[in-house]
Amino acid sequence: MNKEKIEVEKSSGNIFRDLELPDPEEHLAKCRLVFIIDDIITKRRLRRSKAAKILGIRKSELSDLLDGLFRDFSMTALFSMLEKLNHEIEVVVHQKPADPLPTEAPLSTSTDNLRKDSVTGP
Repeated sequence: MNKEKIEVEKSSGNIFRDLELPDPEEHLAKCRLVFIIDDIITKRRLRRSKAAKILGIRKSELSDLLDGLFRDFSMTALFSMLEKLNHEIEVVVHQKPADPLPTEAPLSTSTDNLRKDSVTGP
């Protein structure tokens, strides 16, 4: 049996920060919004062509978005897509504690049946 040691590094909770990518907090927030958009499309069983039409974007743009190529999409554009999917956006801002812990800025969406999907991130 090979007893090779494996180095393990504890995550910061943001993979984009861990990978030292630019604007990791914004990228994580966008990623979470894209997951919500994908979840809505999947639950509604929309084909990508129909979903793209609803969102007002090309099918190729939707494919890029859902395939993780969303850096060029603004937060405003993602919020607009959620609104086009009949979801309200609520942004909650809290004062940071004096002794900073990993911060979280809740983002939540409400579905037509009042079910809430909650997302947290820096």
